[in-house]
Amino acid sequence: MSPIASLREKFNTVSRRTGNLPLRVRLFLITFGVLLLFLGIIFLTNTFLLKPYYHYMKEKKLTSTLLKISSLDLSDTDEQGYASDRLSMQLKSLEEEGNIVLILLNDDLDIIYYDGEGLVGARSPDRFDGARQFFNSLFEMSEKEYKGEGTLSSPAISTRRNPKTDTLYLSLYSVIPSSVDGETAYYHILMNTSLSAIEDAVSAFNDYALALGLFAMMISGLVSVVLCSNFVRPILRINQATKQLADMDFSVKLDVSSKDELGQLAESINHLSSELETKIGQLSIANKQLKRDIEEKEKIDLMRREMISNISHEFKTPLAIIMGYCEGLQLNINNEEKDYYCSVISDEAVKLNNIAARLLNLAELESGVEMDISEFSLAELAEERLKTISYIFSEHDISTGFKSAGSCLVNGDYGRIEEVINNLLSNAQHHTPDGGHISVEVTDEGDKVSCCVYNSGSHIPEESLERIWESFYKVDKARTRKYGGSGLGLKIVSSIINLHGGSCRAENTPDGVRFIFTLPKEIPVRQEYEVK
Repeated sequence: MSPIASLREKFNTVSRRTGNLPLRVRLFLITFGVLLLFLGIIFLTNTFLLKPYYHYMKEKKLTSTLLKISSLDLSDTDEQGYASDRLSMQLKSLEEEGNIVLILLNDDLDIIYYDGEGLVGARSPDRFDGARQFFNSLFEMSEKEYKGEGTLSSPAISTRRNPKTDTLYLSLYSVIPSSVDGETAYYHILMNTSLSAIEDAVSAFNDYALALGLFAMMISGLVSVVLCSNFVRPILRINQATKQLADMDFSVKLDVSSKDELGQLAESINHLSSELETKIGQLSIANKQLKRDIEEKEKIDLMRREMISNISHEFKTPLAIIMGYCEGLQLNINNEEKDYYCSVISDEAVKLNNIAARLLNLAELESGVEMDISEFSLAELAEERLKTISYIFSEHDISTGFKSAGSCLVNGDYGRIEEVINNLLSNAQHHTPDGGHISVEVTDEGDKVSCCVYNSGSHIPEESLERIWESFYKVDKARTRKYGGSGLGLKIVSSIINLHGGSCRAENTPDGVRFIFTLPKEIPVRQEYEVK
């Protein structure tokens, strides 16, 4: 495995081990680890790189000083052969600039220039003799051989240690050629600079860096805790918001206080929450509508099957009677019986015709009809229909009553509303015992008018109060022919009232049943009909 692959594997292992830690802890450890790494790099570079770099810079300084010295007029000496005041000032300036000690000798190794004050261990009364002694002893203090050849272009450089003071120096030796009176003269130059300062500097800097690092770690620890908490806090809020979204709670709204990546993420989550709330709300409505449609379809299918069964049942008995009496006629019965048979066949045919007519009427109402809308008095219509049919009630000793508050004007199809009242009165007559009572009451209720048809007698079971408005529905489960009804009358009533934008209902009273329908005074225009 390559070193890079091994390092990647170790990094992945550490990532897996720390992956279960809280994010703020991981961020703190990363921040603290980066700081420790940075301090370690500082210590390593100070210890192993600062000294070589300092040594290199010192060598560079000595070499540049040598070049500057070579550009001076080294033959500028006084009568005694020493450097003139001007040359001494120039050399002294270079010494101070480079923090070095400089010895300049002529071809005969006589001292031309030596200040002597900066040379440790060469403070004899005669500074020039001391310099010469120091110059001669340099080769005895070598820690390693000179590098370079001692020429101007390749000066000899080496580190030296003074055994008396145990001081480490960096020394440079070179021979500088110079033209004097048309002849070439050679000057020997020796420069010394102390290296002890770098060791003290590295030690002091490491101690300072250690103290500063400990202080920085404490401060950075506190700062990283605060920063990590501030950084993680919005992430925790975002995490909580996404959990609420997962639980279908779209009321969560994140505060967007910044425009950075977290702020953009919060805005995206807010937008996602709004969009999900809208789409899921629409989907919920669509699902509810689909559920209602399915239930309605199932209900319609059930009603269709029941209607087919009911129609078959309603047609079966009259047809059976007709077929039976037709067979009797084929037996050549006498004239009296023949007339009776024909009357029975005629009656049953009329019943079949009535059922067919009602079915056609109901189909017409449910498919949409064009109604003749006009304004009329519902009270007058109801009273007139009650008087017209009252002779039938009198045959069964049924008393009647009528009550209204004014004319109670409505807009509607006069003929259709008349059919509604006829059906309700017929239904009341069929379910009112002999000696019972039937009454009609019309009431003005502001923007609508209601009409109540009451009949005394037995109650309608509570579970049937809503279903009596369905086609062929009969409270009489045995479907006897006692009343001769087809079960379509109340269905036609509800269809006509719905077309007019009204409502109808039935309710039991202490001694009977009330059928109530309500019509608006101004009915809405529908697609099923046109107002004329």
